[in-house]
Amino acid sequence: MTFSLVARDPVTGHLGVASHSHYMGVGSVVTWAEAGVGVVATQAFAVKGYGPRGLAAMRAGAGAPQALEQLLATDSAPEVRQVAFLDAAGGFGIHSGGRCVGAAGVARGPHVVGLGNMLDNEDVPRAVVRGFEEATGDLARRLLAGLRAGDEAGGDIRGRQSGAVLVVDGVKTDAPWDGVVRELRVDDHHDPLGELSRLLDLNDAFDAMSAVVFDPDGPILGPSQPDSVYRAADTALAEASAVLGDNPEATFWRAVLQSRWGNPTEARRLLDSAARGNPRLPTFFSRLTEAGILTGDEVLDRG
Repeated sequence: MTFSLVARDPVTGHLGVASHSHYMGVGSVVTWAEAGVGVVATQAFAVKGYGPRGLAAMRAGAGAPQALEQLLATDSAPEVRQVAFLDAAGGFGIHSGGRCVGAAGVARGPHVVGLGNMLDNEDVPRAVVRGFEEATGDLARRLLAGLRAGDEAGGDIRGRQSGAVLVVDGVKTDAPWDGVVRELRVDDHHDPLGELSRLLDLNDAFDAMSAVVFDPDGPILGPSQPDSVYRAADTALAEASAVLGDNPEATFWRAVLQSRWGNPTEARRLLDSAARGNPRLPTFFSRLTEAGILTGDEVLDRG
């Protein structure tokens, strides 16, 4: 009841899985990944266990084909499963049971596999692979391009409802949650792929903002910085603000940055702008002294 793709970026080593379906919350069932271990897409009459159990087998040292074989051997109904495993070395394990509802099929390229069932036509998996291989950008955007190409080729015969993109680092870590590069889901939407695209843009903007705001040694939380650091940080926050639109978060942090930089007039202008979107932000600004983020001299006189 879904079409998906799993892929590896041979340059960065990132591993990814993405899925689209006329079923609510496809990301909670189909897409699984762990940094430095692998990714899984489990669909058709899906069994969630293929996700965590498959990752556990690959984490223990099995390649994707062997891990998938282990799980299929204990499945009482493999003929209605459609599953793809991809390990950190780029190996694929692929299964498409003979009783998956048509149109159903699998297509693959050197670094990607597309698979689907309950499709409009048999070309959809090939379109998914082509869309991925012809796209540019990071792995998440290429995965999304693959889904879009599959949808344009006919997609899920029942229509559109949900989508998910999950990308992890290719290097194993003791803290795999730190290896998540992208994790975006749209559980119920008339245009889930369009919404995923919007969320990817927002994700980029928030990542850029977070790199400025949450760096303990950076221009917001750290000691006084050279002008070049403040200038670069202000540019990053301004670009994030342009993407966020009516959301005043990046503009607020620009005000904090400008205050720390010693530019109270510009800081006040930015804080006034942010306050038009959320009138409680000036109170929040003043509370930053309690956390030691701003000094008493840096808190603006709002009187």
